[in-house]
Amino acid sequence: MNIDSNPVHILYDNNKLRDVIMMIINGRSDNMGITFVNLCYQILQLAEQEQMVENSGQVTHTSNEIAPEDQVRVSRVLWELIWDKKVFLLFGRSPLLGLSNGEDRFVKY
Repeated sequence: MNIDSNPVHILYDNNKLRDVIMMIINGRSDNMGITFVNLCYQILQLAEQEQMVENSGQVTHTSNEIAPEDQVRVSRVLWELIWDKKVFLLFGRSPLLGLSNGEDRFVKY
């Protein structure tokens, strides 16, 4: 089996990606939300479990990042969710976030 350290391509179509994003965000408390970096990491973890990453089963991925093109797709879906009033951006600090403190977070509307 080969090892690949490049960012990982996820195979979800945009509808499934939207469902995955909402599932992750809905799993968070209203005042915590989730940062973009953490959201992408959780999408990747789920995609790996569901074998929805490129070359699944043939390559061992060592990167914790999704491919830049997929980050753009996640961003577009997040904007659609904002426009649909399903998600909003929470600005400011939270004492509960530790290292992520100060990063803007996405929260269910």
